[in-house]
Amino acid sequence: MLPTKTRRIVLIDTRFQLRLAGAFLILQVILTGLFGFGLYLFMDSELKAGLASTHASFRSLEQMLLPIVLVLAAFSLALATAMVTGFVVLLSHRIAGPLFRFRTVLEDLAGRRLATHTQIRPDDQLVEVATSLGRAVDTLSSDLSALKAAAAELRQAAGPLQNPALDAAVTRLDQILGAWE
Repeated sequence: MLPTKTRRIVLIDTRFQLRLAGAFLILQVILTGLFGFGLYLFMDSELKAGLASTHASFRSLEQMLLPIVLVLAAFSLALATAMVTGFVVLLSHRIAGPLFRFRTVLEDLAGRRLATHTQIRPDDQLVEVATSLGRAVDTLSSDLSALKAAAAELRQAAGPLQNPALDAAVTRLDQILGAWE
């Protein structure tokens, strides 16, 4: 088993993680806008009723409420943006990390390399898929070892026959199996 190396990458799959954060941020902007609009309507109706009864209106109600609502909405949006982005990046690490590992394993297999590390962190998502991938790599490794042994036995058994077609087929089989690391 290969030693586990702690990755210090903030964004493992930048496109995926930033798209996920963007979707949450768009939702947050919509919700903040609805919050601000609802607050404005509520405060407008309440203050109009209060100001009408006291006859104390130095400025129009819109001039008083709009800056308050805008400041509160901007503060809410800034805080929510920071929190949502941090949350999405942390949460997406549990998905993007295993996907990064799976892609690495599959690229190693495509390059005929079996000595690959398939395990992921225990708190990551997709642990079952990592376990299945590990079993598949182990099965492939043991089957290739058995095939190499069978090819060696076939070469030994076919040696005295001097059959060129059989010899060529065994040589081709040895080449294919020898390409696997």
